[in-house]
Parts: sequence; C-alpha cells; structure tokens
Amino acid sequence: MKIYIANQSHQKLGGGFTFLRNLTKGLAGKVDFVLTPECCDIYFIASATMVSRDEVVVAKNLGKKIVLRVDNIPRNSRNRNTGTSRLFDFAQLADLIIYQSRWAKDFIGKFIDPGNDKNWAIIYNGVDKSVFRPDGEKIPKDGKPQYLYVRYNRDENKRWEDAWFYFQKLILKGDRSSHLWIVGNFSNELAQYNFDFFGGAEKRYHFWGNIESREEMARIYRSADILLMPFVNDACSNTFLEARISGCIIDYLGHIFSGGTLELMYLSDKEISLDVMCDNYLNKFLDL
Repeated sequence: MKIYIANQSHQKLGGGFTFLRNLTKGLAGKVDFVLTPECCDIYFIASATMVSRDEVVVAKNLGKKIVLRVDNIPRNSRNRNTGTSRLFDFAQLADLIIYQSRWAKDFIGKFIDPGNDKNWAIIYNGVDKSVFRPDGEKIPKDGKPQYLYVRYNRDENKRWEDAWFYFQKLILKGDRSSHLWIVGNFSNELAQYNFDFFGGAEKRYHFWGNIESREEMARIYRSADILLMPFVNDACSNTFLEARISGCIIDYLGHIFSGGTLELMYLSDKEISLDVMCDNYLNKFLDL
C-alpha cells in the first residue's frame, strides 16, 4: 500500500506535526510512503490547513482514495478565511473521515457531514512510549512542587491566563517553594516582561521557549510534578497524553469536562500507545 501525506505546511511544532511524526514511525515497514500524489493509493490529509484545494481535487480526479483526519475546527482568522471552507470541501471529497475523539465527531461532524452518511471512524492519538515514559533521565527541579505549562500555539483555548492566575495567586498567598516551567510559543513582550508576574512570582518561573527535541520535552515532563492544563475544547491533546504517560499529575483548573479530554482519561495506557493508533489507521486504510 502506498500512502501520500499531503503537507504543504512548513510548520514543525504542534499537534499535527507530532501526529505525522508518530504515524510515519509506527507504519514504517508496513506501508510505503511516497513523495508524489500520482504514485499513491491513499491521499492522506492530516489537517485541512496543510494542503490546497487544487491538489486535493487533482488527487480525487486521479482516482486516489482520500482520507481526511479531523482534529478541530481550523480558524478562518489564521487561514486567510479559508479554514472552515477547506475542511468542508475536503470532507465532501473524502472516502474516509477520521475524527480524533467522540467529542470531535459530535461537534465537527454536524458541519462537515450533516447527513451522517460519510464513512467515518474515531481514532485517538497515540504516544511514542520509547520517548515519553516515567523512567529515564530527569533534570533538577527548581521548586517543590514543580509546575509546568505547555502550549505550541497561541490559541486562546489553551487558557494561559488561567494558568498564570493560578500560579500568581499561589505566590501572593505566601508560597515560596513552588516554581513554574513554561514551554512553548509566547510573544516577545510577554517573555521580556516576566510574563506579567509580580510580587515575587517573577522570580519563581523559567521560560524554556519552544522545545523541538522530543527527548528534551520528555525529560521536562518526567521532571515536573504537576502539569497545569486549563485547555478548553481540545479534541485530543498530545500534551495531555505525553504528560500522562510521563508520570505528571494533571491539574485541569476546572476544565476537565471540556473537549475530548474526559474521553482520554478513561483510556488505558495501552489504548493511547503508538502501536494501537497505527494499527487502527492501517486497518482503516486496508478497508478502503
């Protein structure tokens, strides 16, 4: 079986990139990944924002099987007002739609498949346990407990302000032992001015910036005590999955019932493994 991964994006961080890296690793030797749409059996769209309409139409006209992965609604404001329209159009061309959670199917399926007559499946993201695991090299903590906040984009649904307020309030109440590690994408102004911390909190954090190395990110997860994760409406958070497998306690800051996170909590470690995810994808590909 020959699979072409449609990716005209140069982004190397975020959920879509993490997913593709895991998929290609897990399916290595089981399928052939080809470099051109003309050579493939399956034209795989990992995200509607990674590919143009023209290329998808060409693939469809060539008789290729179109598989569309749906994580969440792509925002028009970040995609030249074409995010939702591309997602809808690709769904109409797709031979199979794979949603990242039941929540994603219930929410987004009403838009892209209102008649519920498309071929679809739910496959949760998997974690590469050879990298993310509770045992392994750690780094020294800067506090006790060592808090952690992670985001790879500036989406408002990552709720940095909630994490900021929680930690700032701890310090103002007299806590002088807690410490916060911050990982990800933030404005230069925010980083320059101590993330707006004050009253002693400005001395109780460390900003790591973007971490591209999975091994380094795994060390950070293993070394932290508590992940602050106030995310809302995340379909299937890789941050949650990686932190959980690495042994972090997760504090949802009141948002435990939002998005697909509650579904993930009820899955076993085996069910969120890379092997299970890739086997599920392979079986669906073979059914086409």
